[in-house]
Amino acid sequence: MKELLKLAKQCLSIAETATLKDNEIEMLIKAGIEDLKRQGIDATIPERKELIKSAIIMFVKANFGMVDIKEKELAQRTYSLLCNNLSLSSDYKEVGNNA
Repeated sequence: MKELLKLAKQCLSIAETATLKDNEIEMLIKAGIEDLKRQGIDATIPERKELIKSAIIMFVKANFGMVDIKEKELAQRTYSLLCNNLSLSSDYKEVGNNA
């Protein structure tokens, strides 16, 4: 979680030492992981899978705070594309999922 928090803050242009928004960012990271799982994508170890990390960060960017709406829309489209591609790959399917 710490690695994802650090990466999300970098992508959101938030200083690593700033902690005011950490709870919101962590909540969005967890929500992104749960959303991937909901779609049948194995997100249990995102630190080892760059595409999973990218998807989680795009989810955070699409849903975080009051940033430029065009950036949020782009992040949401990117997240959706990543999810579509990940769901088509057997390497990223959740074990035991029949979806």
